[in-house]
Amino acid sequence: MKQRILLSLMAAALVLQNGVYRDKAPGYGGDVIVKAIVRGGKLTEITTENTGGEKSEYYQKAEEELIPRILEKQGIDGLDTVAGATGTSESILIAMRGIMEQARYDGKTVK
Repeated sequence: MKQRILLSLMAAALVLQNGVYRDKAPGYGGDVIVKAIVRGGKLTEITTENTGGEKSEYYQKAEEELIPRILEKQGIDGLDTVAGATGTSESILIAMRGIMEQARYDGKTVK
């Protein structure tokens, strides 16, 4: 029980370093590029781009449902893919995993 509470506190204390972050993951017909903006230590904006050109209805469904959930949770832990848009959802989540790794602030100064 104590360990679970400690892990919850550690997750709540996650601080993201301010900046603009990008990562990509393979998608249908091209890469899915995700851009996230962190301000005040929190995710404030997420956009995606499909290098294959047009965004299909499945792509749009994944964006419309998944991005607000990521912003609300301030991360991707525990998020599932969007039904009917599994492939694009997975691409967005993979790219977001990379972004979260880039943005994590560990208190160390980078020289």
